[in-house]
This record gives sequence, structure tokens and C-alpha cells, in this order.
Amino acid sequence: MLHLAFFWHMHQPYYRNPLTGEYSLPWVRLHALKGYYDMISLLEDFPAIRQNFNLVPSLIRQLDDYARAEAQDVFLETSRRPAEDLSPEEKKFILANFFMCYWQTMIKPYPGYWELLRKRGLKVPGYRLDEILPKFSPQDFRDLQVWFNLTWTGYRIRREKEILRELIQKGRGFTEEEKASLLHTQQEAIRKLIPLYQSLLSRGQVEITVSPFYHPILPLLMDWSFAARAMPRVALPGSFSHPEDAEAQIQKAVAFYEQTFGARPSGMWPSEGSVCPEMIPLLRRAGIRWMASDEGVLFKSLPGEAARSALYRPYRARFKESEVLMVFRDRNLSDLIGFTYSKNDPQASVHDLLTHLKNTAYSQPRDREAFVLIALDGENPWEYYPDGGHAFLNGLYETLSRETILKTVKVGEFLETHPPRDTLKALHTGSWIDQNFRIWIGQPEDNLAWNCLKRTRGFLEKAASGNPASNPEKNDLAWEEIYIAEGSDWFWWFGDDFSSDQDEEFDRLFRMHLSNLLLGTEVPDYLKTPISTAHEVKPTLEPLGFISPSLDGQVTHFYEWREAGFFSAKTTGGSMYRGEGFLSGFYYGFDAERLYFRIDPLWGKKDHFQGLRVHIHFSQPREWQVVFPLDFYGEEMPSFELYLQEGGRWVPKGRSTRMGAGKILELSIPFGELRLQPQQRIHFFVQVQKGEFEVERYPRSGYLSLSIPDRDFESVHWQI
Repeated sequence: MLHLAFFWHMHQPYYRNPLTGEYSLPWVRLHALKGYYDMISLLEDFPAIRQNFNLVPSLIRQLDDYARAEAQDVFLETSRRPAEDLSPEEKKFILANFFMCYWQTMIKPYPGYWELLRKRGLKVPGYRLDEILPKFSPQDFRDLQVWFNLTWTGYRIRREKEILRELIQKGRGFTEEEKASLLHTQQEAIRKLIPLYQSLLSRGQVEITVSPFYHPILPLLMDWSFAARAMPRVALPGSFSHPEDAEAQIQKAVAFYEQTFGARPSGMWPSEGSVCPEMIPLLRRAGIRWMASDEGVLFKSLPGEAARSALYRPYRARFKESEVLMVFRDRNLSDLIGFTYSKNDPQASVHDLLTHLKNTAYSQPRDREAFVLIALDGENPWEYYPDGGHAFLNGLYETLSRETILKTVKVGEFLETHPPRDTLKALHTGSWIDQNFRIWIGQPEDNLAWNCLKRTRGFLEKAASGNPASNPEKNDLAWEEIYIAEGSDWFWWFGDDFSSDQDEEFDRLFRMHLSNLLLGTEVPDYLKTPISTAHEVKPTLEPLGFISPSLDGQVTHFYEWREAGFFSAKTTGGSMYRGEGFLSGFYYGFDAERLYFRIDPLWGKKDHFQGLRVHIHFSQPREWQVVFPLDFYGEEMPSFELYLQEGGRWVPKGRSTRMGAGKILELSIPFGELRLQPQQRIHFFVQVQKGEFEVERYPRSGYLSLSIPDRDFESVHWQI
């Protein structure tokens, strides 16, 4: 028997401005209509399936705002506005923002929506929106208002409401009455959402767990220096140690959970799977019996080289006199659902997952019943499944309902009947990403943000101690803003690791929360200045000298690219972290007359790469693009195309065969063809695109930089 626990983590940053009630981004509402509703509602069709959901309290609070129709959401308000009454600014807002979804699965399947995107243009700078406005009629804007909301409505609500299926069938020419009906249907679904979770909790089909209230990295609140345990050379922003904040985030979460669900939670997903031994007493004081993290944390907590089978059992974790139980997720199985199965046939994916699970069951020692934890985001993966994940999850639950060797379980219930036999004597300090905290601390932007938090927190402490008679309610609101700013999300988007189209807004929200607590005083300059910038990204390796590679598509010899610069693809990402992609990285370098690039694909299945093209994009001093297929499949004469940005469009400037394609892709471009002079500085990044869609970008935000060498370059660098 294998006990299988699915653990779906539901979380969004805190978009709400506590002073105004305004929501500047729509993601709580949109994910509520898709992943949050689909995931719990689908279980009503499968009463034998047991599941685990982690609902972050700050998410529930925001969902409650929407359920009571009290959220002031600019996206929702703009959707409600009659199309004929839209101002020019609102029209530009719609054109800029109402295509925010994964185009391949959420726009392209709907011809009416896809036509509107093509009409706007696939990549349109903000300054060009004024030119585009006259192309769009009031009917176009109404259709856009409907489609943006309709595409984010998940398969369960569509199944329940015929009006939604009718709108999809109609495709264009929507009326104001139809739009109002759509928005009303969505509001009703959100109003039912938390009661639906409460219902399945009370009937025993699901366990609901909790995270610290605003999703902070608890070990970093306890002490920044804890980061150095897994990263001895990390550049810390100074000193900061506030275990009382960590405890407040835990206690507030437990109290809010009890208020919402009528009992205290048993389990916790610590934000980002981040753990340290010192947090164990804090959890026990709050009544938390068990917590979960990643397999990497487990294997770094065990002595020596532990066998893979060590993952498939629960543990006790102790610190001094306190103890919690722990389970650890199978990263590979979790990532298959999160990143791989969306590209595959649903039934084949179900079969593949069950095969993995049965192989695990059969490989375990006979004296133990295996326990497998599959833990991942409960919201983000489903955008990438053509049907929102319905066929895969439906097929999976249907098959598991009939299985005899695989049994779905609630984690807390399993731990009651299968108490751990093993104890972790030295719990590793780290997170689910690389088992350290590099995403949230150590880079210049991260550290600047932490120091903004530290300075503002110090101001609040000083103000409170200097005026003990101050308004307690106002003081509580000020501390609430500190707790919000301690959330992990802001630090996720700072730095080079991850990026989104809303980086500037996340930056503004972080500084807004800190500024809010300073009401009545002048907001200092450090909170008025953006933390994120369009910045230069450091490569993994800098170029050291001239290179002269053979452009044959092979790693001809070790020294061929030894002096080149290198950028590793592992340093880039989006809202979900993954360990695979299309490239392992790329090399770049030069001699006295030309640039060289080497692209290293992560070769997999042949059809995985079909239709993909590499774009090397130069953004300074002029905008150029070098474009070529990622996989030439044995073409005898591989080539690339050169484009120059002129008058707002890409103008072809020729084709070159100075290229080799094989295990790797190699090419050269004379400086003269790019109109470059010695000592000019160029900015560039590399994209992988499929048709008009950007699939990956390296680096994810910002750019790499390079100075064009003169003929004295090598002699100067040799002397240095």
C-alpha cells in the first residue's frame, strides 16, 4: 500500500491597500475563478479522493473582500464600465492589460479574442497605444472586457453556467447585458468559494492547512544570519533578528484560520518550504503538529548519503524541548504536474504518474508502508493546460478512486495512524529552492528592500516607545503594514532570479505598505525611489580574452570557449520555479573583428523543439535581432537572419551562413554588420520564441553588457 498525499498551496501577494481598500492587480479574483474554484469543486465528483489544501490567511482575507463585493479592483471596475463610456485612458488600460494570460491556451483557442490581440499587436510599447486606439470600436472594447473575464473562468463554473458556454460559442459581438451576466456569475462563484472549502473540510474529504499570515520567510525574520548557514559567502544587508515578528505571523495565522474554519489547524506549509530548527518551538506554541518542506531539505538534514527510499516516510524534527512532525515532497512528481504534463496527452500523463507511484510502492522495504507527498502551487500550473487541467485531474481522480495499491490521504490523518519512527537530529536551514534563501536575500535589490523594511520598522518601534499613549488602533494598523512588507513575494521579484510584467507594480506595492505606516510624517526618499531598475545582470562567467571557435556545432576542444563569457539558464525564472527548460545556457565572446555566440540546448524529444526560434536581441546602442531556429535537424547549411529596428518595425538586413549547428549552435557576427565601434558598450539578452510567443528569456529581466574590444584588448588584459 502506498499512501498518497496531494498538497495544493494556494497563495497570492497582498494586493490590497489597507488604507483605501484598492486592489491594483486582479490575480486574487482571477485565480479564484479558475484554480481555486476548479480544484475544490472537482472533488465533489470524487467523494473517495482525499486532498490537502494550504490556504494562506492573507489570501483568504482578500477572497473575503471579493466575496462581500468590497474589493475596489480597477480591473473589475473597468470591466463593468459600458464600452461607450470608456475614457481614452481606460481604453489604453484595457489594451495594455486585458491580454494578461497565457496566450497559447487562453487566447489563441478563441478566434474572437485572438483577432483582437492581433489587431492590437503582439508587442506594443505603451507610447504607441494612442496610435492604436482609433482601430478599436466600442464593440471591440466590449468584446475585450468580456473575453478577459471569460477566459479566466474555469471549467467547473463553465460546466455549471450555460450562459458562459453560450458566450464562448458566440465569440464576438457581446452585449452589455451579456457582460453584466458574466460578471454576476463570477461574483456568485467567488461568494461560494470559501463555503465550499468549509463544506468539504467538515465532511472530512480535505485537510486545510495554513502558512504564516502574510507568507514571510520565517528563518529570515528570526535572523538574517541564518541565510549564511547554507550560503557561507552570502552578502547580507546587515543584521536583523526579530523572532517576535515570526511568532506574530504564526499566531495571527492560526487565530484567523480558527475564525474562518471553526477549529485550529494541525499542519503548516512554511512559506516557500523555508525551515530552520529555531522555528519549531514557535510552531508548537501555536498548536501546529506537522509541517512540510522539500526533499532537498530532508536529504541535507540526514547524515551521509541517504537512499531515495528515505523520502517516503514521515519524520520527527526536534529543537531543544520542542518537536513537530515533518513530511517532504517528491520534487520530481510535483514538477511533472507543475511543468511537464501540461504539454502531454492527459491520459498518457495519468498513466505516467501512476506508473511512477506504483514503482515507488513496489521498491519500498516490506516493513514500511510508503508515503508520497506531491506538493505544488494549486493555481499557477493550470493556465498552461489546454483545458485548465480538467482532463488530467478528472482522469487521475477517476483512476485513483478504483486503485487498491494507491490510497489518497490527508496528511494529519496519516500521521495519526502512522507516527514517525525516525527523528531528524539536525534540521537543515533552507527553502524548497536550492535548499537556501538566495532568492530572497543577498542580491543588491533584495538587500536594499530588506534595509527599507528594517529602517521603517525601526521608525515604528521608536515612535511607539516614545509615545505610549498613541492611538492603539492606528498602532495596530502600522504593525500590520510591517507584517505585509515581510511577505516573501516582494523579495521573490526583486533581483535577477525572477521577473514578471508587473515588476514595477510589485516594487510600488512594497514601498506603499511601508509608506502607509508613516502617515502624518514626510515619507523618506528611500521609500519614494524604486528598488527595481532596468539593470545590468552579472553573467555566470565574464569574458576573459579573445576566442576563435570553429563554427561546426560541436565542442571541438576544451579551450575553444574557455575565454568566453557564460550565462547559466538556472539563474532565470518566473512565478513558479522549475529546474528544466530549453537551454542550459549560452556562451558569448569576441575577437578583434567579430562577436561569437554559442547556444547550448537541453536536447529532449524532437517535437519538444519544433517551431522554436532563438532571438539574440541587442538593445543598445541600436536595436538588432539575430534570429535562427533552435533545432535545424541536420540541415547542411544552417543560417541566421539579421533584423534592425527602424521606424517601430523590424527590417530584414540579410541572412548569414556563418554558423554551425549540431550538438550546440555556434555563430559569428562581424562588428561592422552591427555598426559597432571599439569601446562601445552593448546590451543584449537571448529569447526562445514559438511563433509570436516568448517561451523563455535569458536573463529573465534586465540585460547582459559587453564592451566592444579594440586591438589592444588582449595585451591590456594580459598585463592585468
